[in-house]
Amino acid sequence: MDDTLKGRVVASDFIKEKIKDKPIDKKKLAKKIGFTILAAAIFGAVSALVFCITYRQIAPEDNDEVKEISLSSSAVEGISADEALSENDAVALEEATEEYIEDNMTEDGSGEADTADGESGSVSGDTVSDNGSLPASTVINNITNRVDISPASYARLHWLLHNVAADAGKATVTVTATTTDTDWFENTYESGNSAVGLIIADNGKQLLILTDSAVTKDAEDISVMFADGKTVDAKIVGTDADTSLQVIGVDLSEIDDDTREKIAYASLGSTTYASTVGTPIIAIGAPLGIPDSEAYGLITSMSQEKEMSDFNVHLLTTDIYGSQNASGVLVDYNGRVMGIVTTAYQTKDTANMITAYSISDIKTVIENLANGKDRPYLGIIGTSVTDEAAEEYDIPRGAYVINVDPDSPAMKAGIQSGDVITRIGTQAIGNYSDYTNELTDLAPGMETVVTVQRFSRGDYTELSFEAELSEK
Repeated sequence: MDDTLKGRVVASDFIKEKIKDKPIDKKKLAKKIGFTILAAAIFGAVSALVFCITYRQIAPEDNDEVKEISLSSSAVEGISADEALSENDAVALEEATEEYIEDNMTEDGSGEADTADGESGSVSGDTVSDNGSLPASTVINNITNRVDISPASYARLHWLLHNVAADAGKATVTVTATTTDTDWFENTYESGNSAVGLIIADNGKQLLILTDSAVTKDAEDISVMFADGKTVDAKIVGTDADTSLQVIGVDLSEIDDDTREKIAYASLGSTTYASTVGTPIIAIGAPLGIPDSEAYGLITSMSQEKEMSDFNVHLLTTDIYGSQNASGVLVDYNGRVMGIVTTAYQTKDTANMITAYSISDIKTVIENLANGKDRPYLGIIGTSVTDEAAEEYDIPRGAYVINVDPDSPAMKAGIQSGDVITRIGTQAIGNYSDYTNELTDLAPGMETVVTVQRFSRGDYTELSFEAELSEK
């Protein structure tokens, strides 16, 4: 075989050789697979977390689930006496006070100083207290004397107040109740009554609105008109017989996005502190009997207390001259609701003065109505035993029974006028507010033991009665 043929054979044999794959490293392969699985698990967990957070932000509420309304939530806040002035106002007042003292007081604190024209003057006979402050009347007079109030600034002040009323008015609606009737000639016609309603909350299914049940009595249809003119149907959620307050509901599905942007929930204030009297307020809604009217004034008293079954309500009287058919709410200059206007207690000499239920006294009533709960009913009309009465007449402290409703659980149990309730169950009762609060924690159908002190033969004797609470 020549060399050329030999080379071809060798080349052919080389091409026919089988090349074997490199052996697999099982340890390295296992590590890669494990790392891939771990990375996939971490990625999946992160994706799930992001999805949950995003879904919470964008997903609509489940309308089948009704949430409970609580008026002690952060959305419904009160104001304490210490918060009557804003922080900026308080700082400004403090600075003005210090400036006034510096300008008008001598080093020996005699109250004499040089006036603006260089003559010796005094501080109107006012004395400085131990902490170096002047009486509020002096400070206020000094501040107002230094401010140059022009017609333009006075007009601006009223525009600012109008803006407060307008913002608070976003939480008001017009409630109209319609009935159908026939005249003598058997012609069918519709008649309607209207009043102001207040948007208080939503329960995830309905927008809840507080109004007066006198308007919706015997109504066949109830409608609500919002601030933007949108009108939707409403249904009664609950009614309180004593106050005539009522909560109606509008399905959230009936309210479009444009309307939602133009309405607001009411912010409830507090009327439990002493400085409520004298608070500047704005009456909004229909205080003049005209929709979207507003009036300005002061709370002049809250000493009137209307005794109702198992709780009492203070009335806020004002110096606002309104309509005998007024409806609406009183708000302070922060837009907080201070009272719900009522015409049920107008007297002959103050028939046109705006009167309202104190908001703090009816929060529990509103909360029960909003949640569709019946108020537990015992049937006591009472008051607190004052310190003076306790000392002068030797009456035990507690909830004094003025009267007992006929056919009420209290009457059936044996409780009488003149009894002093000192315990409900195991809870001590020191005044009528304690009685009301303790009763609120119970429910219709529950049985409880009411302990009283009854005057008999010149002395008080302790008696206990079993009573089953009911609905009114």
